[in-house]
Amino acid sequence: MLKAGFAVADITPEIGDEMPGGFSPRISTGVIDPLEARAAVFMVENEAIMVIGVDAVSLRFETVEAARADISAACGLPSRRILICANHTHCGGPANSVLGTEKNDRYLLKVVDGIAKAGIQAWKKAEPALLQFGKKDCPGWAFNRRWVMKDGHHRTNPGRLNPDMVRPAGPTDPEVSFLLIKNTAGTPIGAIGNFTCHSTVFWEEQFTPDYCYYWQKALRKTYGEDFILVFTNGACGDINQVDFTKNAKESGRPHAINMGEALAKAAVEAIQDTPPEEAPTLAWAGTDVELPLRIPSPEQLAADKELVDSASEWVSAKWQARDRLLLAKESLGKTATLCPIDIYQIGPALIAASSWQPFCEFGLRLKQFAPKRVFVAMLSNGNIGYIPTEAAFVGGGYEPTLCRGSHHDPAAGNIIANASLKLLALFA
Repeated sequence: MLKAGFAVADITPEIGDEMPGGFSPRISTGVIDPLEARAAVFMVENEAIMVIGVDAVSLRFETVEAARADISAACGLPSRRILICANHTHCGGPANSVLGTEKNDRYLLKVVDGIAKAGIQAWKKAEPALLQFGKKDCPGWAFNRRWVMKDGHHRTNPGRLNPDMVRPAGPTDPEVSFLLIKNTAGTPIGAIGNFTCHSTVFWEEQFTPDYCYYWQKALRKTYGEDFILVFTNGACGDINQVDFTKNAKESGRPHAINMGEALAKAAVEAIQDTPPEEAPTLAWAGTDVELPLRIPSPEQLAADKELVDSASEWVSAKWQARDRLLLAKESLGKTATLCPIDIYQIGPALIAASSWQPFCEFGLRLKQFAPKRVFVAMLSNGNIGYIPTEAAFVGGGYEPTLCRGSHHDPAAGNIIANASLKLLALFA
């Protein structure tokens, strides 16, 4: 018999805290929507899996391990059975160091506490439950933000109706994956939802989880006001909500509401003809892989120091130069990093989780292994930054630019994808 529980904890920062997600720091002036940690736990006999979605641009490995330790101590659940993933909102608190914004240790204590509280409360609330899983495409809401230009180079966010655009530089993934949980009375209590799109519908000086919050609000119209959506973001390293072939406004609350309604409709339709799983299986497999690093050259660092020390305006190139100097300091003596890879089975669903922010092509490759079962959860259990394709390193653009948020060898994506596929094969 499956048991499941859901819970939420507030992690809204203090007004005045910095907001990571851009090149330069933004100082928060208010709250549009509360930031939260949303937890789901699943139990079958002696096996259990917990999934926690966190409203943050990304999470540090130390943050994940501290929260896992608190949950494990309270619940007895092994730490690798706890999946903690960031939704990548660009209107969140200072949970990590991103370009011009540095982590805030005071806020990190609140994040760890909130993640742990949500997880422990979900564990305590577990009750006999039923599970349904389905997938459905929801096109028209996510687009590849990288374009091949007339000169052959790739450009990130090239601007609307740019006459030099030739074609998108990569694919998109319109698929909604939806794992719905009901109690034995048939009342929906929560779900895990997955969609592949940057959380950049809002670009404000006020906190908000972004579009996933409005997806949950839309679902509550169908399932009730206590319904909890644990959101996992797909392989959206090169995907956002902007269609550069149109002159339209695809940002702000009106767009978030419409996007949330569309995702909710697709989610409800995805499971409407799916019978509940009679005896769902819970399982986990994981490994760690070593990823080679890119190291800034002495010549590059000398040029970066000259730029940072200059009186020139703080534009994107200067922030990236500052970031490379910090990267060189933080990675001194290192040639590789370890990246965790985990597969979580919850009934028919297989969550392929890793700490990368991969390009969409990698996510589609993993989904091809078992199209009706696999979905990808990026920025899971830590953060190693952008993982572009090898072609993107050749094409150029923002994401492959060497800095703290993108410092792995071009081979890293294939290393993670191949290791993930080997783990998925264990569930075939």
